[in-house]
Amino acid sequence: MKINKIIKNEIVRKETFLAVYGVEDIGDIVELFRKDYNKIKNKTDKFDEATSLFQKYVLAVTFLYSPTSIKNNLGLFRKVINKEGGIWKENVKSTFYIFDIYKIVSDNTDKTLTEKEVKQKDIAFSVKGEIERIKNIVDKHLYNVANNQDREQVRSYYLAYLLGLSTGRRFTEILKTITIRKRGEKYTFRGILKKDKNQDSEIEANILYLSVSEVKKYLKELRAFINKKLKTTRKNILKDTSEADINRIFSKVYNNATKRISNDKIPNFHELRHYYTIEGTKVFKLNNESDKDTRYRILGHHVKSDSTRTYKTIK
Repeated sequence: MKINKIIKNEIVRKETFLAVYGVEDIGDIVELFRKDYNKIKNKTDKFDEATSLFQKYVLAVTFLYSPTSIKNNLGLFRKVINKEGGIWKENVKSTFYIFDIYKIVSDNTDKTLTEKEVKQKDIAFSVKGEIERIKNIVDKHLYNVANNQDREQVRSYYLAYLLGLSTGRRFTEILKTITIRKRGEKYTFRGILKKDKNQDSEIEANILYLSVSEVKKYLKELRAFINKKLKTTRKNILKDTSEADINRIFSKVYNNATKRISNDKIPNFHELRHYYTIEGTKVFKLNNESDKDTRYRILGHHVKSDSTRTYKTIK
């Protein structure tokens, strides 16, 4: 699916959810569901309550989502049902099991991830070596600039690439939303996207092979360029530009740049997050912590299954 289509779907989905549920985020919708479920969980007179509840929330589960996301969303609702209990628990939970989606997604995902693992293994990509290579290029201004290219823009490609691989953060987080703060002896990231709004939005900043000061410096320079670009071409500034617009305006050119900079080893910017996860699981793993729990922690996911399914590049 093309990036533009993903962004368009996300915008339409949020607008639709806002009109139907009064909120636009899946986490907020799950909280509405929690309240509705608690109203019926101990009723004994109407069996069709479970079906009505599902019909009310099926849009939130399925609308413009991929099969994997549908499965994840169903898991969120079923988790609420398990936690809240009640005499209708099993009836409602079984109602939220649709289209045999679990088997469809599991079969397709396992096949895709196996192919990805083979491809990544064949590349034998050294994250540490790549970060050192790009940092050297950035610090010594060694990047090649064609006659028709803007030198500052080319430099921004390398900055974004370096930050994506070292921090594992998403494209719009790097271009706009994340900040680094010190909490005691540790540093944290704020501005994490796609997190459950009911959870702490701050996660520990696990950074690969760059110092915190270097990451701050590179972020500041990259965003200064993005801000300048927006002011020049759109008479807008970064803080007034939505995350969706950041993605829409800049993602294609930075995806193409990622492929060029990596010598065709990495096809798009988001793939940097996969390599960060592979390396980060080894580097940041705590004693007695499973690979799955390490991925969940360093990525900042609010659903543990996301860390397993999407980043199942380590057994």
